Amino acid sequence: MRPLRLALKGFTAFRDAAEIDFSDLDVFAISGPTGSGKSSLLDAITYALYGKVDRVSNEVRQLISQGQPRMAVTLEFAVGPDRYRVTRSTSSGRGQTRIMVERLDRDGEWKQAGEGADRIKEGEALLVRAIGLTYDGFTRSVLLPQGKFAEFLVGDATKRRQILTELLGLSLFRRMAEQAGAVGKESSLREQTMREMLEHEYAEVTPEAVQAAKQEAREARKRERALSEAAEHVLEVLERWHRAQRSVEEVRACAAEARREAEEARAACAQVVELAGRMGAADLDAAERAAAAAAAQARLDLARGAMADAEKAWGTAPALTEARLAAYSWAEAGRARAGKAAERSAVAEAAVALQVRVEAGQHAVDEATRDVAARQQEAGESEAELEVARHADLVVAVSAGLKPGDACPVCGAPLEKAPPRSKSGALTRATKTAEAKKKALERARQSLWKAERAFEGARRDVEAGESERDRLQLEIEGLDVSMAELHARLADVLDEPFPADPGAVIDRKLADLAAMDGAERQASRDAAEAAQALLKAEQERDRVEAAVSVHRERLLRNRRPLFDRTARALDQPVPIQLPEDPGDGIGPLVRYAERLAEALSEFAARLAHEGSGIAAIERTLLSEAAGHVDGLIDEQPTLETLAQAVNNACREATSTVATANHRAEELATRLERRKGLAVEVAGLQARASLFKALALELRQDRLVAFLQEEALQLLAAAGSERLAALSDGRYGLGCRNDEFFVVDTWNGDEERSVRTLSGGETFLASLSLALALAEQVRSISSTDRARLDSLFLDEGFGALDQDALQTVVDAIEQLGGDGRLVGLITHVRSLAEQFPRLEVEKSPRGSRLSLVSP
Repeated sequence: MRPLRLALKGFTAFRDAAEIDFSDLDVFAISGPTGSGKSSLLDAITYALYGKVDRVSNEVRQLISQGQPRMAVTLEFAVGPDRYRVTRSTSSGRGQTRIMVERLDRDGEWKQAGEGADRIKEGEALLVRAIGLTYDGFTRSVLLPQGKFAEFLVGDATKRRQILTELLGLSLFRRMAEQAGAVGKESSLREQTMREMLEHEYAEVTPEAVQAAKQEAREARKRERALSEAAEHVLEVLERWHRAQRSVEEVRACAAEARREAEEARAACAQVVELAGRMGAADLDAAERAAAAAAAQARLDLARGAMADAEKAWGTAPALTEARLAAYSWAEAGRARAGKAAERSAVAEAAVALQVRVEAGQHAVDEATRDVAARQQEAGESEAELEVARHADLVVAVSAGLKPGDACPVCGAPLEKAPPRSKSGALTRATKTAEAKKKALERARQSLWKAERAFEGARRDVEAGESERDRLQLEIEGLDVSMAELHARLADVLDEPFPADPGAVIDRKLADLAAMDGAERQASRDAAEAAQALLKAEQERDRVEAAVSVHRERLLRNRRPLFDRTARALDQPVPIQLPEDPGDGIGPLVRYAERLAEALSEFAARLAHEGSGIAAIERTLLSEAAGHVDGLIDEQPTLETLAQAVNNACREATSTVATANHRAEELATRLERRKGLAVEVAGLQARASLFKALALELRQDRLVAFLQEEALQLLAAAGSERLAALSDGRYGLGCRNDEFFVVDTWNGDEERSVRTLSGGETFLASLSLALALAEQVRSISSTDRARLDSLFLDEGFGALDQDALQTVVDAIEQLGGDGRLVGLITHVRSLAEQFPRLEVEKSPRGSRLSLVSP
């Protein structure tokens, strides 16, 4: 298994999405500070493939990034030429896990890898089958996490053998044991089944039975040949009888046809007689119908002439109808003109009265105008008197009590004399007079306003009367023009003098035209009915003539084919005297039919006599045919039944021959089959014994234990070479009793347990064994699937000195150069910088990845 791409999100330190592309890498390092998530990348691989991680076992929810709802990992990997993709995710709530295993098809599309690939149990089983390793085998041979690196070296021997069984495909031998047991059991069952078959189904299959069946087949073939020869003779006789029968049948058929012809001739004779009567009646009816049609046509011509004369004198009905509308319009226009003239006279009379009103109104306006002027003058004079009275009253009020020499209250000058005293009531009388004059002026103005309104109303009425009179005059003139035009149009259809009621005159003419049209239509219908009756009469006559022609053709048709068939059937002609051609006319045709019926009846009677003579030869032919089959079948009453019996006997004999041959061949085949089954039973017995012994041997696991021991020795030898190079030649590796031990060459090749090594020495020994396992697994495996295409190491490099470190680098580079993917998780900067490396950088948000070239 070789990883190609790893994508993860929400997994331990990798809160955000991160991705690693392994496709272009062979040897690389993963470096970064402590706690950045370097080992989490290996955990993500085991989580994707197996759903668990060694440090948390099955409690994978603990690996979800803090605060994240779900973690998800996608791993693409290759197993030989096949590519797979597994996506696994787990929620932080109930820890629900989902999985999807996909496989890349030939078209480059990812498709579900099989039934159940989206379910946990089935998906994980599919992955184990594809990779070839369980979780324990994977974490001890491919992905070596912290704490598991040395388990293959110093761990439990049973687990080590289990890992070797997975890696080397040694379970194949267990499956071989199961298959061998199944084959042995199947062979034993088949042997037993075949023995039972030989005892029951082939008990009567003997050489004697085969000889008896062959003798029976020879006797059946002899009878078949005899029946076949007899059948040929019977068929020849039967053919002669069939020819005679065909002659009899043909003669009888010709006799029957002659009788039918005679009956048809008699029937035609009777029908022609009946048609003769119908022909006379049809001729008489046609003559009567022709006379009636001519009379109806004459009446139609007379009606059409009268109608044409009337239309020429008065015009057509549509023209008169249009004139009737014009006459109606002329009468309506006359009545409208009379009404308009009366209205105009009334308007003229009203205009005289309105003119009087206008003159009276003008006089009233003039009078009111003069009255208003007089009232205005009086009001002015009374207003002046009122002002004088007011002034006088004011002076008296201001100067009351003043003496000559006092200052004037208005101008301040000394008064020369005392102010006059007030005259009691003068101001009051002046005020009343002024008010009275104002009211009189207002009444005069109101009278003027009313007089003006009355005058304006009368003047407007006069103007309206004049407009109405002009409008009525225009309408009267328009009606006069219309009446003149209508009069001109009516003059074309009315005689002079012009009638007082042109509509009534036109109505009378329309009524006369309608009566003439009705007469013409009735005459046309009478003529059409007469013509139809004449046509029917002529058609009846034609039908009678056609029927006579049909009978004539039937009676005169050529009967030579009937006479020729008769001559061929009897090998000689039969004389017959037919009547001569009847010519034209129904009477001769009737006499011809009578003589023809007599001649054909005599011909049919002679044919019946000849046929009876031919039919009498069947008994002679039956005796001849029976002589050829004497002793082979029973006696038969007729040639037909004899031929059928011989035919049936031939078929039965043929079937008997086929059955006997088949039985003889089948017995011979079964005899050979019995011999083959006996040989096969012996072979199955030997095969069952062989496979049972093989299954027993394989079930004892001696072969698997031997292969496991050989693999451990090869791994120890290859690991010893690696360890010697890494330890400057001090240590070597060996294996005895399923346990690894080291050979200390610096202490006289002392052998001691690998558990006595220091931490650094244990790392070197474990690394040597891991490199040897990755390098040797393909050569020591029993299957082509066993191969470690990837190796991940996660501890121990810090315990190496510089020389040992370089030796490790050389060994890893050599291992990676063979097409494997080797990943190192290390804190040793000098080691990481020698390879392409994935730098893991941690931050509060989460770790990030970057690929750095050396």
